[in-house]
Amino acid sequence: MANATLRVQFGNPDGSEASGHLSAEVDSRPGGLNGGKTAFQPGETVYILVYKSDNVGITDTTCSAGSLSAQGTATITVSEELMFEDSDTASLAKPARSSLSQSVWYGRSLGNLALQSDKVTVKASTKGVGVAKVTYDALALVYALSSPATLNGEADFSILALIKGSAS
Repeated sequence: MANATLRVQFGNPDGSEASGHLSAEVDSRPGGLNGGKTAFQPGETVYILVYKSDNVGITDTTCSAGSLSAQGTATITVSEELMFEDSDTASLAKPARSSLSQSVWYGRSLGNLALQSDKVTVKASTKGVGVAKVTYDALALVYALSSPATLNGEADFSILALIKGSAS
């Protein structure tokens, strides 16, 4: 049996600090703003969580139909698995607002984990191949996407939400 792993590098190829982080997702948490729902009926409001690094400012928000409005912020507890691929560093999916509150190694331990100043990079004590489950808090900007009851007479449709940001 043969196995392979693939690492795709994003950001600056020379390893210098990345330009910033901006991501968005439907709030699918069971106790979240959408009550765990990920499919919606026409006319409903859908809550979107936007995560950004400190050096990113939101420059524009728009949607293909309905309206998109800012609703404030929320602190979200995130649990995820980090993959250390013959390395002592791995990256979080969202910028952390707190230190890692919990970490568990699955199999081989690479030691203690430390969150780096960019709030995304996690460094292990030793280099190696390992998987760690970590928990941390992330700050999300909350947006409400309000949809119309129909679009061009259709009751089955998609809406595209676009959140633009600029890194400083």
